[in-house]
Amino acid sequence: MKKYIIAMFACCWVAFCSCSDNDKLPNIRPTDTGEYTDKRDGNTYGWVRIGDLEWMTENLKYQVDGQPYYERTYDMGTTYPLPVRSPLMDVNFEEDYQTYGNCYTWEEAKASCPDGWRLPTDKDWKNLEMALGMSARDADAEGWRGDQEATLLRQDEEGTGIRLLLGGEVVLMNINFITAFWWNYVGEYGYYWSASEVGESDLQTPSVWFRKICANTTTVYRGSVTLQRLMRVRCCRDAGK
Repeated sequence: MKKYIIAMFACCWVAFCSCSDNDKLPNIRPTDTGEYTDKRDGNTYGWVRIGDLEWMTENLKYQVDGQPYYERTYDMGTTYPLPVRSPLMDVNFEEDYQTYGNCYTWEEAKASCPDGWRLPTDKDWKNLEMALGMSARDADAEGWRGDQEATLLRQDEEGTGIRLLLGGEVVLMNINFITAFWWNYVGEYGYYWSASEVGESDLQTPSVWFRKICANTTTVYRGSVTLQRLMRVRCCRDAGK
């Protein structure tokens, strides 16, 4: 009898452990959806309404000065303009652009969303996260916060439809004695600008709030960074605009 009970317990435990984390996810759907075509370049973006905001379902592709990020040079904190490089030999920057959208400096990001849309503020990101179930206390915290919000942010049209992507970032650093703006972490992390500067910071240079998601993490990172980098942009607007 004891062996039978133990066996039954083991089977139940295996069944419990085999349940997908998706079984615990809340079923959050947009209250409205649509499409928007950017008159500047003809790119069309889907959008979803979550809470009081509408969010594009793709990263912005608008090209600053008519060039994608990988054809330009940048002089943020450098004595002369530097190009974007990749530590990978076979990277296809054009394919990266088509899949993950353009990369922007913070100043470019603030000015690049189409008319009627904006670069999300830190508050906009918090409102989205809380609409997906994050507590106000967690939303105000720094570091990895929440529970399953990152999973919800990455869902396609069968869920929230936001489809936040793991598009990496481009960072000024030295690799193998070469100083450049290095393309990194694509497919592993997604880095997204906010429009909000940090009021008081331990950093010696101006810093802004940003968001980060990870391929293997269900929570969302909120932190501050300096401006010597490029990130992807996801535009939002007030609902009904």
